[in-house]
Amino acid sequence: MRDRIRSRAVGAMLVVLALVASACGDDASGDGTKEGPTITVGSFNFGESLILGEIYAQVLEANGYSVSRTFNLGSRELVYPALVSGDIDLLPEYTGSLLTFQEGVPVPDEDETYAAMVAAITTDELVALDYSPAQDKNGIVVTGDTATSLGLTKVSDLAAHNGTLSFGGPPECPERPLCLLGLQDLYGLEFASFSPLDAGGPLTVAALEGGDIDVALLFTTSGVIAAKGFVLLEDDGGLQPAENVVPITTDEIIAAYGDDLVALLNAVSAKITTSGLTDLNKGYDIDAEDADALAREWLQDNGF
Repeated sequence: MRDRIRSRAVGAMLVVLALVASACGDDASGDGTKEGPTITVGSFNFGESLILGEIYAQVLEANGYSVSRTFNLGSRELVYPALVSGDIDLLPEYTGSLLTFQEGVPVPDEDETYAAMVAAITTDELVALDYSPAQDKNGIVVTGDTATSLGLTKVSDLAAHNGTLSFGGPPECPERPLCLLGLQDLYGLEFASFSPLDAGGPLTVAALEGGDIDVALLFTTSGVIAAKGFVLLEDDGGLQPAENVVPITTDEIIAAYGDDLVALLNAVSAKITTSGLTDLNKGYDIDAEDADALAREWLQDNGF
């Protein structure tokens, strides 16, 4: 475990020294491995997090960093303390969810949510790197046939069909501001009926595919969107708060490795898109491919 008793001033000084050292010459050992602490990459206990963890772990290994993995840790209530204590050193997170966990209020604006999240984790001696374009949040989905026949590309398009379409989602959806209540208040949508199903799970997928409902609440990176040819409608009114994928690390790791590490991970994050994550999740959830193989192929395809 990391020593938590050092001051912020000392941490800042270490950052400066590490940056100077990295600028002055090669910090690698004779076998190509960079000199510094092993970076333990963690993940939550769902497929997307495993894939993201592998992407960051593998690109670090390929660039000479010593890496270990501690995956499938569980929920944020378990994973965040492990990050703060130093049991893990790098974690793919989500801006809005992490801010909410820190008792903040995320908003649709990506930069605003990110800035608030950064401020919320600073006192825990954690560092947020650049957030990626990819977001995993509530999504309003229709079948490809419905999108084509009704000319639907964004959520506001549904208003032209008020009173004619059925909606399905989790049972609590009618009372949730990010679900049916928000769709009514922000977009003025009125559905002919609501079917209480599950939270983006197999019941909702089966009902949408089978025609029992016309519109469904799924998650924006769900593998079934690509697998079933569903269409994710653009949240053009900005109902959902930002949930960008963002790697979180510690000031100790930044102090040890400096600019090179930051630049590498930021370059990777810049290539992670919502549609790309959807394809990766399809590979994991539908096609039963291994997370490490999916990550390796993604890195190769994206020039890493």
